[in-house]
Amino acid sequence: MGMGVWFAARFEKEESIPMFKAAFNNMSELASNMDFEPFGSRPMDPRDGIGNEVFWAPIAPPFYDMLPDYRKTGVASQPGEVEEIDEFLKTQEQESGIPMLWSFPALSYDQQDAIGDHENGFHVTDSVAEMKAQILLNLRCNAKLDIQKSYPYDRTCCTDYGQKSFIQIILVTLGILYAGGAAITEIIALRSSEAPKWAIFNLDVATFVTGLLACYWADRTQSFAKGSKEYNMFDFNLMSALCFIVGFAFMTKSKPPPPRPGAAPAAAPATLDDAKPLSRDQTDEWKGWMQALILVYHWTGASRDLNIYVGIRLLVAAYLFQTGFGHGVFFSSKKDFSFKRVAAVLLRLNLLSCALPFFMNTDYMFYYFAPLVSFWFLIIYALFAIGQKYNDNTWALMGKIAVSAAICPGAMLWTPVLQWVFDALNMVFRIGWDLHEWQFRLGLDGLIVYVGIIMGVASVRTKLYNKILTQSYGLAGVAGILSIPLYWWVAVSSAETKQDYTALHPVFSFIPIMGFIAARNMFPAARTWYSRTFAWIGRCSLETFTLQFHILLAADTKGLLLLDIFKGDGSLLCDRWRSLIIIVPVFLWISSRVADATGGMVKLLTKDWAAQEQEEQYDVEAKADAEPLMSGNMLSGFTRHMPSKSSWANNLKLRMLGLFVLLWTLNLFY
Repeated sequence: MGMGVWFAARFEKEESIPMFKAAFNNMSELASNMDFEPFGSRPMDPRDGIGNEVFWAPIAPPFYDMLPDYRKTGVASQPGEVEEIDEFLKTQEQESGIPMLWSFPALSYDQQDAIGDHENGFHVTDSVAEMKAQILLNLRCNAKLDIQKSYPYDRTCCTDYGQKSFIQIILVTLGILYAGGAAITEIIALRSSEAPKWAIFNLDVATFVTGLLACYWADRTQSFAKGSKEYNMFDFNLMSALCFIVGFAFMTKSKPPPPRPGAAPAAAPATLDDAKPLSRDQTDEWKGWMQALILVYHWTGASRDLNIYVGIRLLVAAYLFQTGFGHGVFFSSKKDFSFKRVAAVLLRLNLLSCALPFFMNTDYMFYYFAPLVSFWFLIIYALFAIGQKYNDNTWALMGKIAVSAAICPGAMLWTPVLQWVFDALNMVFRIGWDLHEWQFRLGLDGLIVYVGIIMGVASVRTKLYNKILTQSYGLAGVAGILSIPLYWWVAVSSAETKQDYTALHPVFSFIPIMGFIAARNMFPAARTWYSRTFAWIGRCSLETFTLQFHILLAADTKGLLLLDIFKGDGSLLCDRWRSLIIIVPVFLWISSRVADATGGMVKLLTKDWAAQEQEEQYDVEAKADAEPLMSGNMLSGFTRHMPSKSSWANNLKLRMLGLFVLLWTLNLFY
């Protein structure tokens, strides 16, 4: 119900205020007799959402100096008249029991362009009127829409996110109980060193579960506010600059790697005077600053800007280059093609993105980066594992890489192979993934992975790789520096839309990436100095990319996570910076802890329990020789009942099969 326009426009100020107050009191009394429950106190109906509600709608004062002369005198609106009505409404909001829509006048306060009829002074433009309607429709309809349609839950308010599945409720409840039990166990252990720790509670598992619960709390409840993305080039530039200022503030020199286990300790310098190109510190830093820019890109909604889009597409390609480079180096040097290696890598990449869908009612492909790097790991593994006896022959290995690069992208994009795979997954596992979205992701960066593999092999097999980057008197670095803006200029000038650029990107994206590598390694100081801040983010970049969907962003990436304790105009400098300085550190800390916990869980799941038990048995037997209270016969009888190496608990393949069956079962009944 509108409040005050009719009185302000038709009566003198001395009459309009008392008459409005009397009318308001009459309406409030009538509303109180209808026994309305306080807004927000009634639980949402599983079918109807919040149900029907009544609201008062205050008005914004007109721009008095823009009114025609005949509207400035007599019974027309007088300066201060509407303001006094609004002040009265503010004092009555609690007593009336009916909420005020203060968002309505906020849409036109101090905004002359929002007024569509300056002769009247109150009528707003069609776009503002539509926004007012959207506010009410969001309030009334969002919950009903979420009941009818599952994720992405791109509506940012007034919903309980639809009906939860039984499996989702059970998992969230068990997660809360497990995390709470682990916390209590740790507290007891800290208070008393003699208190036994329950083996069922593992701190890594509890930390991992806490990360899942944090996502649920942030993006599947109304505990936090959600806002819409408002793209502004200044905001993107400012946030990017702040990221680099913080990153460059904590520069340090690389240290020598620790000695291998069992090796004799040798005197080594505290820091390095030179380092090889693409060292671990350097690649971690590279991942870190790229991840920081990707977070800013997603938070600001900058995908509509072609210049920024080109840069972000190159960052994603650089991640996949590192995927090819890292696995290429490992398989060329370590030659470890064991099942344990495959299981460890796939678990490390996928534990979080496989667990989140069950807590958040999304799907695995929604967190697309983990599936993407997992796919390419399997391709690289197959490339090196098949015909591995030829890997020592560099030309034969290059031939295998060329064949894979020629066949794999084509088979995935231009044959029905993927369609058959997705149909089989849907039929057997009830997995409904988006084939076209997956083909788009594969096609964008298919070739850069093979460039990374070749570079990885070259770094292990040839000296020319290091000579070009480190002994070319900086010429390679200068060429690299020039190649980046040149590529950018050509890409932006030759592509009018994002679709135009995506046609060019797969073939030419290696140019600026190779240019950056050359520039980053052009002299010894550049190779040895790195940012600790960016390296720290880089070590948990997979978790920051995945968790941002629900903790930094919100509404399944369609909105932003905000703190409801702050009110403002929705801009970065005048409002949202306050939420950011609280949410960002918490988000990064959770990402780092979940990354560490995931690594611990991978070790737990792939551990050789039989070998550990054998070591513990020898240790106990040694102690038994010194302690006559425990005879050797008693010990042998005890250890005879321990799980043997042939038991299912010590068979890694059976453990992975059990985990796979568990996920399949949960998916079938979800």
